[in-house]
Amino acid sequence: MTIFLQTLDEAWPGSSKIADYAAFLQDTAVQGPGYYWPMTILVLLAVFYCIFFFNRIALASSLSLRTFFSSSEKIQNICENQTSLSAVNTACVVCLPVLVMLLFNRGWTGMDLSWLCVAFIAFLLIRVLAFEFIAWYKGDDTVFDTIRNSWKVTMVAAVLLAIPAFVIPMFFGQEYAGLARSFFLAVFSGCFLMYCARACKYLLEAGFSIFFCFLYLCALELLPAGLLISAIISL
Repeated sequence: MTIFLQTLDEAWPGSSKIADYAAFLQDTAVQGPGYYWPMTILVLLAVFYCIFFFNRIALASSLSLRTFFSSSEKIQNICENQTSLSAVNTACVVCLPVLVMLLFNRGWTGMDLSWLCVAFIAFLLIRVLAFEFIAWYKGDDTVFDTIRNSWKVTMVAAVLLAIPAFVIPMFFGQEYAGLARSFFLAVFSGCFLMYCARACKYLLEAGFSIFFCFLYLCALELLPAGLLISAIISL
């Protein structure tokens, strides 16, 4: 007697059921990339800020690059012109999220995004409080206002010059990530050294001694910057 009722495995050896294949796909499926919402919010805020203050940021970018690579007397022109000073202040605000996004996205720090923002904000607060104290102690805030504005101009110029650090891995692949990091470090190191040299020049022209310039560099520039860099690298 011939048996016509057979199971699928018996009638078609080597076949597989759709249900089994679906279970296999479910077990071996790779989840797609998710969104890191804090970074997304930070990017959107920076984009909207740049769009809203586009004219000021464009003016500050031009002024900062021309001032940074030319004679230091133009810093005084920015300090005396409220439009230029307001533009530089506006552009300097967006430099913080840009640096945070660059460091975090490229994996150049082991810090979480929130703690990275806290580190930069603490660095800025330390600088503000230190400058206010030393201006009160010396009784002359003119030269220190000039130095603060020079720092803002340097920050804007450094961020603009560091833009290729974003672009290099995007166009040439992640194998050039080390080159992008070296370029970033070279740009900010060079800009920081030029800023320190100009700050000492302003202090000497204002009648301060070389010893005071040395103490100023150690306490107000090198120490806060060293603490920030140490936190970014080690944590």
